[in-house]
Amino acid sequence: MAVGKQGSGPKRVMANTRPLARPPIREAIIEIRSEPCDLSRVTAFRDAIAADFPRSQPFRLASAALRIPEERRGRPDLDAAASQIGWRCESADGREVALIRTDGFSVATVGGYPGWEAFSERYLSLYADYRRCVAPLELERVGVRYVNEIRLPISPSFDFDDYLTAAPRAPAGFPQAFFDFLMQMTLPSGVDGTTVNVTQATDSAGRSEAELPLIIDIDVGTRRPCAADPELAEQLAHALAQMRDIKNRVFFGLITEELAETYQ
Repeated sequence: MAVGKQGSGPKRVMANTRPLARPPIREAIIEIRSEPCDLSRVTAFRDAIAADFPRSQPFRLASAALRIPEERRGRPDLDAAASQIGWRCESADGREVALIRTDGFSVATVGGYPGWEAFSERYLSLYADYRRCVAPLELERVGVRYVNEIRLPISPSFDFDDYLTAAPRAPAGFPQAFFDFLMQMTLPSGVDGTTVNVTQATDSAGRSEAELPLIIDIDVGTRRPCAADPELAEQLAHALAQMRDIKNRVFFGLITEELAETYQ
C-alpha cells in the first residue's frame, strides 16, 4: 500500500508569506560559534545563567561525535573516557535548552514557540552574559534553525503536490508513490556568505492511519568571521533578523497555500 501518489493533479501555488496563528514549529534554535576557549570560562557562563537554566549536565565530546542519545548520556561506561566540551542546560519547565560549548553556544526553544521578538531578545540577552564571561575575540558562525513538524492528512487521493511545491518524484517508469522520503538541499540565500540547508523528510515512526508527519528543517547560517566587540550586539540582532526573513521565504516557498491555510 502506498502512502501517497504524485503527479496526477495540477501544480499547486506556493503559500503567501505571513504570520501563522498556529505555526508548526517543533524547535527553534539560534547559534553562534567562536574560537575555542577554556572550559572554566564556559562554566562561569553556566553559573551566570543558572537562575534561568537551573538544570545542567556535562556535554561531552563522545556524546556529540558519536550521536549518543540523550537518555544514554551520563552512563559511566560511555562517558568515562569522554572529554567535556561544555554544558547542556535546561530551564525549569524544560522549554528552553542552552547548549554551552567551548566553541560557542546555542539556545533552543521547544514545546511552545514564543514568537520571534521574544525568542531573539532572549538570545541577545544571554549573548551579553556570554560575552562578559567567555570574552570571545571573534565569532566564526551565526545561525538560525527552525524544525517544523507538519501533519499531512492521509486519504485515498493523497498527493504530496497538494502540500509541497518541491516534493520528490520517483524515477521515470516507476509508480509515483512513496512510503517515506528524505531530501536535502543547500541553497544560495542571495546574501553574501549566507547559505541555507534544507531537509524535508517523512517521519515513519509517528505515522498513523490518518496522518503522515513531515519534517521541514531549515538552517540558515553565515561563516563570515567578525570581531566580538561591544558594537557587535546590534549587528548580531540585524543578522539574526535577516536570517529569519530568509528562513520564512524558504518555508513558505516550500509549502502550498492549501497547507498554510490549515495553520491559520
